Amino acid sequence: MTSPLARTALLTLVAAVLWMALTLAGRPPTTQPDTGSRSAVAALTSGSVPRATAALPAGFAADLGYTPVVEDGRLVNPTGSCSSPVPLPAEFEGPCRQHDLGYDLLRHAAHVDGALPPGSRQALDAQLTRSAVASCAAREGISRTWCTSWAHIAGFFVRANSVRQHDVAPLPEDAASTAAMASGAVALVGTGSTLALGGRRLMGRQPTLQNPRVLESCIRRRAGRWTAGVPLPRVSGAASVAVGLLLSLSPAHLPHGPLLQGALTAVLVGGCVTLTRLLRPAVPRLVGRARSVGLLVVAVGSAGTVAWAQGALSARRAGVGLPGTDVTWWAGVGAVVVAAWLVVRSLRWGWARRRTAWRPALVVGIVSGMVLSGGPVHGAPTSPENRVLLSASPVGAVRVYAGLREGEAATARAQRAATDLVRSGGLQRDHIVIAVPTGSGWINPNLVAGLERRFGSRVATVGMQYDDSPSWLAYLAHRDAAEEAAGEIFDAVTARVAALPADARPQVHVVGESLGATAGQAIFAGPGAARSRQVCSVLWTGTPGGHRVGLPREASVANADDPVVHASVRDLVVPPEGDRRWVPVVSAVHDAADFIGSLEVPDGSGHRYGADQAERLATC
Repeated sequence: MTSPLARTALLTLVAAVLWMALTLAGRPPTTQPDTGSRSAVAALTSGSVPRATAALPAGFAADLGYTPVVEDGRLVNPTGSCSSPVPLPAEFEGPCRQHDLGYDLLRHAAHVDGALPPGSRQALDAQLTRSAVASCAAREGISRTWCTSWAHIAGFFVRANSVRQHDVAPLPEDAASTAAMASGAVALVGTGSTLALGGRRLMGRQPTLQNPRVLESCIRRRAGRWTAGVPLPRVSGAASVAVGLLLSLSPAHLPHGPLLQGALTAVLVGGCVTLTRLLRPAVPRLVGRARSVGLLVVAVGSAGTVAWAQGALSARRAGVGLPGTDVTWWAGVGAVVVAAWLVVRSLRWGWARRRTAWRPALVVGIVSGMVLSGGPVHGAPTSPENRVLLSASPVGAVRVYAGLREGEAATARAQRAATDLVRSGGLQRDHIVIAVPTGSGWINPNLVAGLERRFGSRVATVGMQYDDSPSWLAYLAHRDAAEEAAGEIFDAVTARVAALPADARPQVHVVGESLGATAGQAIFAGPGAARSRQVCSVLWTGTPGGHRVGLPREASVANADDPVVHASVRDLVVPPEGDRRWVPVVSAVHDAADFIGSLEVPDGSGHRYGADQAERLATC
């Protein structure tokens, strides 16, 4: 068995090489910078509010979903904030909002395929530090010193994150970037651990080298070859790894990114290894030539599995419009599998030495937390699709959305939405579509675009937010609130419609996607069955479990590979209907991975739906 120092050093080397490979491979291509965004960043960092306001690109507000405002002599993102993992001085809010606006300019440039050069992000980060330091000037004594210190600390982590991202636009990171960060953290922590273990030896606290047995274990001769204390695996163990690899790489219903695929591979390989260890006492050990032949067969089979998977996975990804797997994708998968193995080994090692291992575990935890929490001190990226009903319609249709307000009940919020609908002229349109959002308040912009493409200015779409948590959490914990809110907005809107003369009433439709479909169906369930006489038609998209209500003009849209619609706990032991491939337990594990990655695919696959869903909405 190798010493902890040798294992840690080897792990650190592997992680460092992987980090370098992913970092070099992840460097962005050079593009022609967007001149409008570049001028706006230069004006913003100059400190001149009039210049910065005048230099904003024409399409910025439509792209990012807001108009910058002036606060305390700064042009800022009005919804920005200091999203630091630790509390920061209140004076930093203004600089953080200004920094948010600068980063949004970088995002806008990337959206129009004119990403700005690294100097733009560097200038914005430097301005954040300067502004944060300047904001501490009103303080005195030790309080001012404390505030200034935090300004430099925040600026340091912002710059560290920018360097990690090559100073490009702070867009959502892909799996390769996440893998690079994880491998970098492992290399950093491993370096510290190697130094600590080596120091303990030099100080004589761990006299490992005085033990001849340990020295012999570091370099021993096995099977006619010198190996650095790494024993050959048993054939059964190697075969279980190969089987787990085959099961994990067998193309599932949805293609996965390297991060999710790596986690899936780690789970299935770990499950196969654990099962093999439980059955191992009943299997005779292979030795000598039989062992060598067995390991050779397993190695060839594993290589063949990877070669087959390269083509099969690439074809599956191409079928939904994603690029095929490449070296970076496979490196990301390998990084996640290695990281999972290290975590398991570390937990086993720590539990066996739990009385003495808590101190180094605490140090590693603190260092890892510092590395992984060194994110940018700016608000979350703004996205127009999160507020599609708050932006103007390009065809003149009516859009109304009632967001959450502190202390406002669902009934009052529904009445506010209905009042805004009347004020906007929604009752004079031919169609009123009540769009029930998901748990986070999201309404699919593709649906809105499809409705307006089909009906033009003759449609009014109204929505009301009932929660701001992720949809899956709202589905599990807040479903009652979602169903109550759906009923409130339906009653508020239909009451305004019923007050009109019969020949002047628009057609009322209800649409919902995912949790929105579940909440929308509750409008017509139980005591609410009478509401079906007030609605023209309903449309459910990606309904969990594929449920329907049974209304006369009811349409349902579901992708064939949407796990939210088709997957079930029964897949553990019961084969599903249709031609879906099924292996007991294994298929259920793939279903769980599909759930997690159901949104990491283009429209028309998984749990993503395009504008064509609006064509399924029936009319009266």
